[in-house]
Amino acid sequence: MKITRRSFIKGASALGVISALGGVSQVFASGKKVPEYIAGAPLKDALADEEGVEIKYSVCLQCHSACTIRVKVENGVIRKIDGNPYSPMTMDPPIPYDTPPEEAKKYVGRVCARGQAGIQTCYDPYRVTQPLKRVGPRGSGKWQPISWEQALTEIVEGGDLFGEGHVDGLRAIRDLETPIDPGAPELGPKANQFVFLAGRIEHGRKEFSKRFVKDAFGSVNWFEHTSICEQSHHIAFKQTMGGKSHFKPDFDHAQYIISFGATYGEANFPMNALGRKLADFKLRGGKLVVVDPRMSNTAVKADRWVPIKPGMDGALAMGMIRWIIDHERYDKRFLQNTSKEAAAKDGESSWTDATYLVRLDNMSLLRAGDAGLGGSPNAYVVLSDGEPQVYTQVDHGDLEGEIVINGIRCKTVFTLLKERAREYSLAEYAKFAGVEADLIATLADEFSAHGKRAVADFYRGPVQHTNGFYNGRAIIVLNLLVGNIDHKGGYAVGGGHLHEMGGKPGNPYDLAKMHPGKVKAKGVPISREKSRYEDSTEFKKNGYPAKRPWFPFSGNIYQEVMAGIADQYPYPIKALFLHMGTPAYSTPAMKDIIINTLKDTRKVPLFVACDILIGETSMYADYILPDVTYLERWGTPHTAPTILTTVSKVRQPVVKVHPETRSLEEILIDLAKRLNLPGFGKDGFGPGLDLEKPEDWYLKMVANYAYGDKPGDAVPGATEKEKIQYVLDRGGRFEPVDQAYDGDLLKHRYGKLCTIYAEKVAQAKHSITGEPFDGLPRFEPIKDMKGNLITDDDFPFTLITYKLPFHSHARTAVDPWLMEILPENYVLINAADAGKLGIKTGDKIRLISPTNQKGEVGKAKVVQGIRPGVVAVSGHYGHWASGALPQVVDGQETGYDAGRGTGINPNPVMRIDTSIGNVGIEDPIGGSAAFYGKVKVVKA
Repeated sequence: MKITRRSFIKGASALGVISALGGVSQVFASGKKVPEYIAGAPLKDALADEEGVEIKYSVCLQCHSACTIRVKVENGVIRKIDGNPYSPMTMDPPIPYDTPPEEAKKYVGRVCARGQAGIQTCYDPYRVTQPLKRVGPRGSGKWQPISWEQALTEIVEGGDLFGEGHVDGLRAIRDLETPIDPGAPELGPKANQFVFLAGRIEHGRKEFSKRFVKDAFGSVNWFEHTSICEQSHHIAFKQTMGGKSHFKPDFDHAQYIISFGATYGEANFPMNALGRKLADFKLRGGKLVVVDPRMSNTAVKADRWVPIKPGMDGALAMGMIRWIIDHERYDKRFLQNTSKEAAAKDGESSWTDATYLVRLDNMSLLRAGDAGLGGSPNAYVVLSDGEPQVYTQVDHGDLEGEIVINGIRCKTVFTLLKERAREYSLAEYAKFAGVEADLIATLADEFSAHGKRAVADFYRGPVQHTNGFYNGRAIIVLNLLVGNIDHKGGYAVGGGHLHEMGGKPGNPYDLAKMHPGKVKAKGVPISREKSRYEDSTEFKKNGYPAKRPWFPFSGNIYQEVMAGIADQYPYPIKALFLHMGTPAYSTPAMKDIIINTLKDTRKVPLFVACDILIGETSMYADYILPDVTYLERWGTPHTAPTILTTVSKVRQPVVKVHPETRSLEEILIDLAKRLNLPGFGKDGFGPGLDLEKPEDWYLKMVANYAYGDKPGDAVPGATEKEKIQYVLDRGGRFEPVDQAYDGDLLKHRYGKLCTIYAEKVAQAKHSITGEPFDGLPRFEPIKDMKGNLITDDDFPFTLITYKLPFHSHARTAVDPWLMEILPENYVLINAADAGKLGIKTGDKIRLISPTNQKGEVGKAKVVQGIRPGVVAVSGHYGHWASGALPQVVDGQETGYDAGRGTGINPNPVMRIDTSIGNVGIEDPIGGSAAFYGKVKVVKA
């Protein structure tokens, strides 16, 4: 059969794209590469006013930026993806929100290369187009297409599904009464043996799946991938900023930004808007410092690049804190404010705990009741002119002080911070960080000289280490010292979004409450997250150490979900439902552990995957249920604080490519109805309000946007249907960009207590060592879970990872346009190091680690822009599935694209934590998986 570009597009319009796992498997012989011309490239960019062309608004998912997009669709086929001109994410300035859609066609927003390549993700020839059931051993690559009826029935009812013995289906697993372990009832009921694990899952879909897993099925085991990306960043913020997980500089008015591992030109989000804001920041004369072992795209634009030792960001930040305190370059007035009322008198919206007293006997904050003071017994206590006072009774407390009250020795938080910073000299901090002491002093001087218009920002780089939580806390405290929170040019919480789940004034639907028969999931998650080891039966019997770590402050600990399943701790599971994730590919150090666990039907009796491809992890599933792409479904993704005004986005279907594919929401509705779960099907929201299809859920969310709370009603006086359509016709709700500021403050403010001292953290103990955690930021070297220093001196190089500006995680290697930019990745190595080893660009080299002696092979790229002693490998490459190798479907081999398997995946070379086993090294507080390892570099 001869397929031309034109015949492909024509056929797609009429029939939907044929798949390599459906009709195309009949076309391409074994081993043949699928021609690039069926990769989804359009014949032309159809004009918006041509006959048959529609403009549809949605939201991208080629990376986590979730940029607002506008899609041109001609006769049911996507022709072009552009940015949404109504949105500040993709248009500067955006057009007014009340601009009619016909008029809006004249304006085009910006979208990056990844976003434009989304058309190829949608029309990927290797998409799974109907349910598949394995017909050989797990991982054999042999599949049988089956009907949806058969797939859903077998998943629910179980039985001898593969001729390997009985497998419990979801019906048998959903037991809300019988404890998993009667001897340890705190673990919860048998329903917890169902685990839902997602890679990328965004809001709307996130809440919907939690409705199924937690509120209907009754399992506590709902997880997403966050610990692989940035979780310790979020937890550091939450323990400092009242539960808020993300702040960003106000680029439009900042004067000085020091970025610790936040690569605005490559990966941070929304990258589209960040790139523009960074360019404008530099044009205005803003000064940028980039702290990163590798010269990134962002570092190229910086005034100063600081090639720090990997993972040592906390040493640099603590050194800066010391210098600022020693030279009294902090905002004393801001730090002295004791309460919201006191802050308001000084024109501040936020305040800190710098003046609060800490008890040195138990390291908790002193309360008025313990101090013998009047008023609320739980009120904080400060010193005012050396005398103890309830914090609300004075506007300004003493920053420094020590006192004994009722026999309790106490110090102020600021005093403890000062002592902490002085535990090491500037020279010692510099040695830890691998920089000069004079540089630390220079950075601290420059940073503090700009006051509230200086920001110390960070993201993934400093926190994906065993010390990530403490690193993140130290960087945040730099901002508190200069008092930049909520200020124009300072650290911003962002404009946020309207509340799609409802429950706010003006919202017509409170979706959390519209759940008749809702159950309360209870017990300990398989990852032991948000749970205290000291409350467990295991602790009461055995004390410290726990068999595996527990994480009282963190969640979504992706790697520990798999480690817990592997060790069957704290209990064995019975079913794993994997959605849009590939832990075998993306989790550091655990490739073989995860694959061997998934192959073991005793540890994972039932494995169901829902995705668009047969991926590096779903290839070991029992069933693969074909999801739709992001361009074919609904969602309400949120907005990063880079955007200072309220942006409430709506992802909506723009096409439907394969008629047999179903969205995750449709799949969960079907499963719920078969299981008779509450909150789904007829009267799922209550009498007369059904939940039969995704629109029943998402249009209520859009209605909540349309009625609004902060920006108000989208179309006053219109019907609900008209309001909804108004929002859909613009891709969401967008507050005018002139609403970003309120004088010298941001309009959308944090406005709460900022805690230099994390009291709850200080009251908790490490479940393995039994030692208390620290409530203050600190410098800490790289350690294993038992507290042993990790040096690996026989392995002279430190391996780090990074992201490319035109790729995203594991997903975009399927897009030929992006692979054409860089067909394979490289191992970046410093020229001096390469010269000593006789390595030249293009040479094949092998990376070998203490826990992976076989290593991984990639091609070297010799550069000056990386710290000596460090090698760096981007993600995205080195696939062994996702269309890179053939599968056998219905007895016939599919086609494949060998280009998807090029390059090297660095994750398998990362270090296993041999002190506990079955997991890579990780942060015991923040929960992040550490993308860090010492390696040898040898010619392959």
